Amino acid sequence: MAVEVALIQLGAVAVRSAVKLWLSDNKIAEEVGGHAIDLVAARLSRERDKRKFVRMVENFEDTVIERLEPILEIEFRGLPANERIAAVLAVVDVFQRAKLDDRDLFAADLDARHLDRTVRGAGLEVTRDLSADAVALFDLLLLECCGYVIEISRGLPPFTVNALTELLQRERQVLDGIKEVLARLPPRGREAGFVYDYRQLVARTLDHVELFGATVSDASRRYPLSVAYISLTVAESSQSPYEQGRRVEDHLTNSYRHLIRGEAGLGKTTLLRWIAVHCARGDFGAPLTRWNGLVPFFIPLRRYADRDLPVPQQFLFEVGRHISDEMPPGWVREQLDSGAAVVLVDGVDELAEHRRQEVRDWIHELVDSFPNARYVVTSRPGAASATWLDHEGFNVLDLQPMTPSDTRVFIDRWYDAMRVQCVDEAEKAELDMYQARFLEQIDFRGHLRKLAGYPLLCALLCALHRDRRAALPSNRMELYDVALQMLLERLDAERNIRSLDGLHRTEKTLLLSDLAYWLIRNDAADVAVDRAIARIDGRLKSMAQVEGGVAAVYRYLVERSGLLRESTADRVDFVHRTFQEYLAARSAVVDSDDIGVLVGNADKDQWSQVIVMAAGHATSSQRKELLEGLLDRGRAENNATFLLLAVAALETAPELEPALRQRILDSTASLLPPSSEAIADTLAAAGSFALDLLGTVQPRSVREVVYTIRAAAGTGLNEAVPVIARFRDDRRGAVHQEILRHWPRFDPHLYAERVLSHLPVDSVALADPSMLSACALLPNVRKLTCPAGRVVVLGDLPPQLEELNLSIEFDTHLVASRSHTLRSLSVSARYASGEITVSLEGELGGKTRLNSFTANNVTVVNLDELRRMEVVKLSMCNAVSAPTLATMASWVLVELHLDNVFGLEDLEALSFAKCLKILRLENCQELSWIDGIDQWAESLEELSIRNCHGIDLNADEVVGKMVSLPRLRKVELGGTGDSSTLALKLVESGKVVDLAAER
Repeated sequence: MAVEVALIQLGAVAVRSAVKLWLSDNKIAEEVGGHAIDLVAARLSRERDKRKFVRMVENFEDTVIERLEPILEIEFRGLPANERIAAVLAVVDVFQRAKLDDRDLFAADLDARHLDRTVRGAGLEVTRDLSADAVALFDLLLLECCGYVIEISRGLPPFTVNALTELLQRERQVLDGIKEVLARLPPRGREAGFVYDYRQLVARTLDHVELFGATVSDASRRYPLSVAYISLTVAESSQSPYEQGRRVEDHLTNSYRHLIRGEAGLGKTTLLRWIAVHCARGDFGAPLTRWNGLVPFFIPLRRYADRDLPVPQQFLFEVGRHISDEMPPGWVREQLDSGAAVVLVDGVDELAEHRRQEVRDWIHELVDSFPNARYVVTSRPGAASATWLDHEGFNVLDLQPMTPSDTRVFIDRWYDAMRVQCVDEAEKAELDMYQARFLEQIDFRGHLRKLAGYPLLCALLCALHRDRRAALPSNRMELYDVALQMLLERLDAERNIRSLDGLHRTEKTLLLSDLAYWLIRNDAADVAVDRAIARIDGRLKSMAQVEGGVAAVYRYLVERSGLLRESTADRVDFVHRTFQEYLAARSAVVDSDDIGVLVGNADKDQWSQVIVMAAGHATSSQRKELLEGLLDRGRAENNATFLLLAVAALETAPELEPALRQRILDSTASLLPPSSEAIADTLAAAGSFALDLLGTVQPRSVREVVYTIRAAAGTGLNEAVPVIARFRDDRRGAVHQEILRHWPRFDPHLYAERVLSHLPVDSVALADPSMLSACALLPNVRKLTCPAGRVVVLGDLPPQLEELNLSIEFDTHLVASRSHTLRSLSVSARYASGEITVSLEGELGGKTRLNSFTANNVTVVNLDELRRMEVVKLSMCNAVSAPTLATMASWVLVELHLDNVFGLEDLEALSFAKCLKILRLENCQELSWIDGIDQWAESLEELSIRNCHGIDLNADEVVGKMVSLPRLRKVELGGTGDSSTLALKLVESGKVVDLAAER
């Protein structure tokens, strides 16, 4: 038997094992034996579908074989063929004997080593006659195949005959998805140890997010981070609060310790998962390449609501508990101590307030004991101030809502995820139509644009827009209400999934609301499963209409509601805390009439959003009692916290008595003009109510003006534009920066015309390429820095613009025009990937005269077009090759800077540059001679050669050529080895030599 034949058998048995796991605990799984494929195919009525299913399985087998081949051909190429075959067949034998209907195998946290231990028990003797090397191959193949079995079984939708038929209708998409999943698993090397197994487990376990709403079919709602992750903008508290925000990953490189704060739904947990997965895979690109290979420990604090915080050896509790018994002694401490670890602590706010100091002390002890490790901690702002971890040296980053272009990317990805589930072109066309309509509404409805800035709410809006045939809620309370209707009633009804008798939307809402409120009252983020069941049982006693028993009701709520999840084998929590707060607020006012309890807990940040949403659930009398209670307590205790809550509650209150509104208005006067971030953000949440107040306030100090602008902008309403416009003539720089910072919140052209066109600033930095065209409305701007879209039309920019600095993330076309006044143009890749191209096109020449063009880490095509633009200074770093330069036409170029040019062996390739006065060469490692320098004998005045290690600057011919250049006045040498002879001769000939870099 050939090795290839044995591999084919192994691929087949691995995929058949995956099919058994896919069948889960259905009765069919107990019957399959070795005939899983045939038995599943028999469930299909059409012969063509049966053939399709068999073909799809064979494609899975080929994918597994392709993954396993390198192990035999590279890792174990020295092992004789007969021993390799014996090892492969031993693995086949083990899988054939294994029983895969054990309930333990269907646990949500199943991992490769867990499955490996299970199947080994079926074939303890199969390796008895193998050599030591063959046993090593057997162990490696078995563990690797266990990983493939799990990923294939998880990558398929939950098994039903209907789901099987749907799966075959999108056969190619399913196959591509499985290939992508397996491709994300690095092949296991022969020397792979515990650290490899742990990293692979992290990558497999955390590489998903719950992309809300992507569940209209029975396909899994879990999507890879590559689909759902959106890089967010952050403001760095350690810098000026008026600076433009940058991407979060740009900041992570600047420090080993970060506290990341953000409101609910901004993606804090998703960010930590993203960090963990890419650290584990080691596939970060720039600027986070130094994080590749770090060992991530993901610690969600909600798991420790009623237990002690973990010591290092317990850091594997969230990910890796099934392999923790194989962990070498002291392994976690070794990773922390060596600096190879990153500790990802999620959700300070999800622990009770009285435990926050305990968390702070715990972090202090970790940092003190393991100062070389990296730390990233997340929290809502209310639970951790900007100075909360100052003594531990943490850099504070505040997550910002998505920019308009981020929102569009998120919407595109959501719809892409939905298209994967489409079974025909008609359904895809319908999705295209919904997407176009949704984007239109986001553009023209300010309240929707504000909601869509939060990833969670944006996903909700996407789902509801499709579910409700393009009709969208008008406010946050209605958004949650219709989302719950969809989750608890519509989805199962449309899938013809029957609920338990008597368990309708009303009953589900009552049960979930009661559990949510119980968690809030007990300062808990999650609860033991048996206690949750007991709580549900207590409420079911008054619901005689519900049949099936408490265990069935609990299981239904976990599996079908989309709101509860079993976070570990013995604990349950809410998937999204925002829904927990909404439901808790409902229970507090609708079911319990606990207005006094709400007021009594108003000083606790865990209750703040519950109180805000309680105002939306309440009746008129309850709302009056709640708001008056907050005002009275605030006055009695002289504490603005309660007044701020009353103001924040106006966001959700559908109606308000005029007298009460006036009382809040009068009380709020004491907070105006706003003097802090907290006051400004609370006023912003009050929406139009806040604008009425801010429109008349007269701030004087810079601080007051800045926070007044922040409060108005935070409403996200177009009515805020004239409020902000009041300060457009203010001459103070901090005010200018605050006005510019909020530009992305509004329609870019409206904001530019009404506010920015009067702003006396000559330099602007943008965070969003969609705002670039609106810059034509800014008459004073001379310098512009911004990210670029795929097409940049220079003629659309401000006519007086002189300097443009573009940050490029993908292939970009620069379209020039005759009329622009641009003098300096720079294009740089955001990260040094070397794979991004910039092309130049358009009507060039005429009056166009671009003094300077700089390209960094991009490949420039159509470079010769610059000659027609009369560029006099050209700087290229990782942007062009010597063969490209050699093909360019003659060009009157005055200054040329070349850094890291591939293939530049001498200077003949630069003959296109006539009349050069300044030439700078850096990191050109192939440069070995200076032939061609004579062509600039009558023009060259300055020459710099740095870090060009291939050239001997003391060679007689090199010295002679450079000394003989009559107009050369200044020479800079550095990092090129010994150049003492050349330097001496140049000085003797009257030239200035700079050797600072050499020293």
